[in-house]
Amino acid sequence: MGNITRRAFIKGSTLCLSTLGGLRLGLGMRQAKAAWQGNHFVVYLFLRGGMDGLNLVAPISGPNRDPYVTKRPTIYLRTTGDTAALPLSGDFGLHFAAGGLHELYQGGKLAIVHGIGFPVDQISRSHFDAQDYCDLGTPGDTRTATGWLTRHLESAGQVPDDAIIPALAAGSAPPDSLLGRRDTMTLDDPASFHPNSNSGTQVDGQPLYKLSTMITIDQMYAGTGAIELAGTGASSTVELVDSLALSDYVPSPGANYPNSGVGATLSKQAQIIANIAKRDVGLQVATLDYGGWDTHENQGAGDQANINNNQYAARVDGLSQVLTALYNDLAGSNMADRMVVVVQSEFGRRVRENDNHGTDHGSGNPALVLGGRVVGGNLYGTFGGLQDGQLFQNEDVATTTDTRRVLSEVVTKHLGNNDLASVFPGYDYPGPLGILPGDPIFANGFD
Repeated sequence: MGNITRRAFIKGSTLCLSTLGGLRLGLGMRQAKAAWQGNHFVVYLFLRGGMDGLNLVAPISGPNRDPYVTKRPTIYLRTTGDTAALPLSGDFGLHFAAGGLHELYQGGKLAIVHGIGFPVDQISRSHFDAQDYCDLGTPGDTRTATGWLTRHLESAGQVPDDAIIPALAAGSAPPDSLLGRRDTMTLDDPASFHPNSNSGTQVDGQPLYKLSTMITIDQMYAGTGAIELAGTGASSTVELVDSLALSDYVPSPGANYPNSGVGATLSKQAQIIANIAKRDVGLQVATLDYGGWDTHENQGAGDQANINNNQYAARVDGLSQVLTALYNDLAGSNMADRMVVVVQSEFGRRVRENDNHGTDHGSGNPALVLGGRVVGGNLYGTFGGLQDGQLFQNEDVATTTDTRRVLSEVVTKHLGNNDLASVFPGYDYPGPLGILPGDPIFANGFD
């Protein structure tokens, strides 16, 4: 492939490699590992299904405690016993299954932002629309052709030709936050990467998959035209990913990724991100999806210690274990300062539990921001309150902080991109919350 740049490669890229097991390549990678060293990157973790943030971060004292318990007589978080909420700042506590996240909060590495969402005229309780609003970064408009992460990469002007894997979707398909990004690499299960890779068969020192699949591709796309360069570049990228030995990854000591339970798949995917981040192949943005949060019934009692019989607690436990392991993994390689993880869901749940001991679609929700540079151990923004007259439409936790404000702070203060007009068109950024260093903390209600 020689000195062909990523941009030249992308122009001729039409090759589909959907047959390659766990890999569905984006297009535009270089043949060999570049000398360029990756800098800061963001991991965007989306909790699909509408996570009940009011039971992740709950009032455990103060004026909101009584209405919280009254409106959630079965599922409210307790304050005593083995399943007591884990105390945060002020009147709030963290779900009892989030012990790892609580340790990160106490260590100043996790920040929590109250009441994120969108302005009143852009709120939707539809999973499809609300997820699109978040992924696209254009609330009220689901026709946008690119995701917010794509627009960040396009407007940043900092992704060099040497960056082999600038965008990574750890999962079975890229989310719409990366819509329109043709060089996104999508990796799901490292063990299923190569066809025939488990046979152990070699010919002339080459694995059988190389001879049966990649040589065929190399022959089909031999030449110097745009299409040929796209084909040989994709073939080279397959070999590059193979050389990373993703399925043989060994995390840093102290990074205890779960290998069972509802978080097992998320765990494998987080390890893909950690592995690639450590390779210095130009990672700028990565995505994770973690679903199963649409808890309309039998969400789980707040005093039920058996996590395996409590669907909400089990998901919180998986989330907490994976995020803790991911942070410790990067910290063990002295890379925690390079990573920021943003965790959000499309909306929260209604304050009142329903007749099926679950919760229905709501609005305002907390966001989590995790990383070595994060000014953690703090609650940011304003909690809208649970007393009479404070709920949105008399049902939901009010939205008090625009989701884009949190993301804008990460884009500008961590990723170094000040072109917010391109990343979030039409949004008037009021300034940072102080989640990243050097910024004042605002708590002035909805921006």
